[in-house]
Amino acid sequence: WTDAGATVKYETPSSAPPGTYYIKGTSTAGYYSIKPVTVSADEIPVANAGLDIRLDYVFGTMLNAEIPGVGTGFWEIVSGAGEIFNSTDPSTSVSGLAIGENIFRWTVVNGVCPPVSDLLLVTVNDLLIPTLITPNQDGRNDFFVLHGLETLGKTELIVFDRRGLRVYENSDYDNSWDGVDYNSNPLPEDTYFYVLRAGNGVSISGYIVIRR
Repeated sequence: WTDAGATVKYETPSSAPPGTYYIKGTSTAGYYSIKPVTVSADEIPVANAGLDIRLDYVFGTMLNAEIPGVGTGFWEIVSGAGEIFNSTDPSTSVSGLAIGENIFRWTVVNGVCPPVSDLLLVTVNDLLIPTLITPNQDGRNDFFVLHGLETLGKTELIVFDRRGLRVYENSDYDNSWDGVDYNSNPLPEDTYFYVLRAGNGVSISGYIVIRR
């Protein structure tokens, strides 16, 4: 019934929305009792793990899920690598990411409805080192730019020619080399070789071609 006096019958009790209803029990002798019944409806939880993240040679970041309006959430790693500082905090730090794809799952539960989840992709790019520069001042590939250099700490760059002679050196490289020698004279078009020694212990060697 929809009223306390049990005079207005509710025709579809199996699909009752939230509210208070009444049940009337009558004995064979005609005695009856009316009791209220409260129907509540739990909201379905929503999971939003936030926008995917792309990093250049950085192995830690913040996971920022949307704070659930209903229920509680938790983070877990699906693939890749990572150490989550506080798995139950929507906004928490993660460290120890692997180069490539790292996938995390944010799951929200309310104890009644089935859990809902959303995935977050954190992509870590390897240190990107070009093999060609064209220092002709056209605004493209003019400099030897290392994407992710800022994560290495103070980095020394040494450049050699084919004979093994040192032609350029910078003890605190800042992505500013544009194919010149010690005296800022343009080096001839050719293949050169470099050594990078970073403050965090990383040492990298390779080649760079200069085309003008």
